[in-house]
Amino acid sequence: MGKMTFLEKIRIPTYNDPKQVTPGEVDFDDRKCTGCGICVEVCPADSLMMEDTKARMRPPGENQCVFCGCCTAICPSGAVSMKSPFKYTLFFKLIDHGEPKPPRL
Repeated sequence: MGKMTFLEKIRIPTYNDPKQVTPGEVDFDDRKCTGCGICVEVCPADSLMMEDTKARMRPPGENQCVFCGCCTAICPSGAVSMKSPFKYTLFFKLIDHGEPKPPRL
């Protein structure tokens, strides 16, 4: 691997800076959510939490959603839907996210 230039080094995003990295988001349908908590348990980024017997996204700053879709795929009642993918600014650019869909449906 070659050496990085100074310009490349300063363009690498700081992952805890909300201006440089925007985490993914999922939506919850409160009418469908049974409060089983399976989505919270399966989330690899620990971005979901239980609040008043319903699943919710963690607040900004704590949310590190990678938009994997595991919560949507495992929800038995179909209460979780994928809303928006994570986004990077500066050095890292994603070519295409494609259609947001769960990995194992």
